[in-house]
Amino acid sequence: MAQRTIVFYDTEFTTWPGALESNWGAPGQYREIVQIGAIRFNLNTLEEEDEFDILVRPVKNSALSDFFTELTGITQKEVDEKGVSYPDAYRLFTAFIGADKTCCYGWDAKVMRENLALHAMPDAPENFDSSNIGPWFKSEGKPFGVEEKTNSGHLAAALGVQIESIQEHNALHDVRSIAAAYRFLKQKGVKDFF
Repeated sequence: MAQRTIVFYDTEFTTWPGALESNWGAPGQYREIVQIGAIRFNLNTLEEEDEFDILVRPVKNSALSDFFTELTGITQKEVDEKGVSYPDAYRLFTAFIGADKTCCYGWDAKVMRENLALHAMPDAPENFDSSNIGPWFKSEGKPFGVEEKTNSGHLAAALGVQIESIQEHNALHDVRSIAAAYRFLKQKGVKDFF
């Protein structure tokens, strides 16, 4: 059997109280990526093979909101000291992806495209795409405890799977939650997403 791998990824982006409900519609609000977390996941062995984790300095709203920091655990100091520009982060991320396909839970691909456009990057924003595994989890995982409102960082917990936690809404935590939940459902004999 040929080795098959996929890159599961997640993003964290600038947010404020009420931003989700208003779809970031308030003046000056942008979904600027602050963190990209990813793992290369072997679809045959159901194991993680590699990881990617990078902080990004936002430019439109360079000061992180207290709400964002409480939600993600990512501090202004960490972003100021370790963050890179979005164009650099994107190039490093696509190098990590290599020839693999990508998969997210929800609208991370849309946010990636928004950030490509925001930074007027030469990569055509419509060229970044990935599979959204969210609907699969919400249908196939429903008998096991996944509800419609279950977010990526809570998937593993919803299924009773323990993972080493960083903090829910930290991109690397959330992507490991996706992988652990995928592994659990596959081991239960659920039909394959890929």
